[in-house]
Amino acid sequence: MDTNEMKSKLQHAYETMLSHVEEFLKNEKTTLGDALQQAQTRLHDLGDLSRDEIDGISSEFVKNLKDVGEEAHEIREGLGSALKMDAMYISSGIMDRLKMVADQTSLELIQLNEELAERIREREQEQQQSDSDKEEQQDV
Repeated sequence: MDTNEMKSKLQHAYETMLSHVEEFLKNEKTTLGDALQQAQTRLHDLGDLSRDEIDGISSEFVKNLKDVGEEAHEIREGLGSALKMDAMYISSGIMDRLKMVADQTSLELIQLNEELAERIREREQEQQQSDSDKEEQQDV
């Protein structure tokens, strides 16, 4: 497979992952982490990608989510300043609810990143153990 075909394959897989995450978040009312894990499972079940490719796509997906989250945070801060000027028009209850939604999203992104890092470490350990077991069998 040449570079362009690989790039196209991975882009398609990324878009598929995004579609599945959107679907799970919308229909299943699940957390972002659960939605990502279910999307990874679906990609794996399709059989077109290796586990390493899925992990790479997932890592890039989470990185992009974090980037978007950071940009949203900056925008939110800018809007917060603007909203403070318009505070006389907005009840404090609405402002508190908006902040709570934004904070929850940030917390989920942080937690998701930690979960993905842990899964990647576990898979690497499993692979190392598997490689070690194969070497021991060859020595026998």
